Amino acid sequence: MNEIKSMGKHSVYAYQCNVANREEVLRVAEKVKNEVGDVTILINNAGIGTVKSFLDHSPNEITRIIDVNVMAHYWTLKAFLPSMIEKNHGHIVALSSVVSFITFAYGTIYCPSKFAVRGIMEATSEELRTLSNGKSSIKFTTVYPSFVRTGLCKKPKIRFPRIMEELLPQQVASSIIDAQRRNYKNKGIPPHWLLLLFLIRYVNCANKISIIS
Repeated sequence: MNEIKSMGKHSVYAYQCNVANREEVLRVAEKVKNEVGDVTILINNAGIGTVKSFLDHSPNEITRIIDVNVMAHYWTLKAFLPSMIEKNHGHIVALSSVVSFITFAYGTIYCPSKFAVRGIMEATSEELRTLSNGKSSIKFTTVYPSFVRTGLCKKPKIRFPRIMEELLPQQVASSIIDAQRRNYKNKGIPPHWLLLLFLIRYVNCANKISIIS
């Protein structure tokens, strides 16, 4: 926030919120509306995960991952989408992942949560299109990064580094902003990943395992 202000941008606001908590999301959303105004761009990028066997996860760990990675999308949409619909103006951006197309061992909780993000975005977009008879101007952008250096998976062993490079958070942030400004419906990071993901989805299991192992 201070860095942004140092660039000469004085109208900067920051709010702390546990997006997995519905009541807190609604409370903070109301505060934002009162202090700043209606939100017209919503970027859902919160995500957590663990890399270990499904059987080693505690019930609380499973619930926590699903609450942050999935349920938070519902709560923020509940909070901010109505005003967008009322004005027929807004943009929803959500971070899914390449693992919403291809899974990996020890991703039994994390991977399905990213499948869910893709489903939420596609279904909500279709719902608004249907309810408005095709006249909705609200945009939806789903982003599919590959491996990002966030600490979720430390020192990942990548079989094909030229195809699946480890991304820096700054790279991903810039690509997200670019995708939102260009109104992309889907954005792979790196860009070639989106086509590759669709191809991988339909290759036979033996080749798929060879690619992602």
